[in-house]
Amino acid sequence: MNIRKYEAYVRAVELGSLSKAAEELGYTQSGISHMMQSLEEEVGFPLMVRTSAGIVPNSEGEQLLPTIRQLLNTSESLEQHIAKIKGADTGRIRIAAYLSVATRWLPKIIRDFQKDYPNVEIQITEMGSGAIEEIMENHQAELCIYAGGEGKDFEWIPLRRDRMLALLPPEHPLTRREAVPLKALLNEEFIMPMPDYDGEVRFVLDKLDHWPHILFSACSDYVIINMVAQGLGISILPELQLENFPSDAVALPMDPPQYRMLGMGVPSVKTASPVTRNFMRYVEAYVKNLEETAEK
Repeated sequence: MNIRKYEAYVRAVELGSLSKAAEELGYTQSGISHMMQSLEEEVGFPLMVRTSAGIVPNSEGEQLLPTIRQLLNTSESLEQHIAKIKGADTGRIRIAAYLSVATRWLPKIIRDFQKDYPNVEIQITEMGSGAIEEIMENHQAELCIYAGGEGKDFEWIPLRRDRMLALLPPEHPLTRREAVPLKALLNEEFIMPMPDYDGEVRFVLDKLDHWPHILFSACSDYVIINMVAQGLGISILPELQLENFPSDAVALPMDPPQYRMLGMGVPSVKTASPVTRNFMRYVEAYVKNLEETAEK
């Protein structure tokens, strides 16, 4: 079995183009076309079709994709184990994370990790909860960092509670309080994150007798922050996302306090590649340092 053929197939359907896959993987156009022909001969049936939008898997190819991705992950893990034995630390880590985590945590974690493992490639994808869970289910990431992984089909390691804050326009009457009563939200025009980005906010609003009037929706937290600053409504966002963000909007805790639990998910700690487990240790060390700093 030539594992490179399977890798080329996955990248071709992910990119929707044989030529783009060839360029990324370092093959010629004719070379990757020959690989795809050889792969289809090997399995005994076609795996893709050409459409006006590009290369897409046919139904048989779609059925095989999860198993092929699992095969590639296993192959990469094997290569990393061999490299580890030889004294080299190489490989790739694909991370799916919230924008707030990717913005605030990951740059510092990766900086420290790269000092010790400079040859490891790290790919970060920022997205909402539903997309993160789909990527993990399809084995398209080795690691995820977000909130809400309890009970999912991967191992979940809670990391740190993050406060959910009420975000208010400047000069709003509620800004004169030390904390915003949860029930006070009922009387306000509300700016809601879009579906797939609204999990934690939805969890808070569901504690009310009914939701406030949703006046606007947006998938970008930065758009929401600026809309609130312009007096278009109020919202709820995590403290991590609001940290050091320049804005006239006022962020206050809620009464009673509201939190989300950020955590780290992997398909299986036991079968994770050496570089993934190493990276997990750096994540845990970073969060531990945050906790110790906060206690001082």
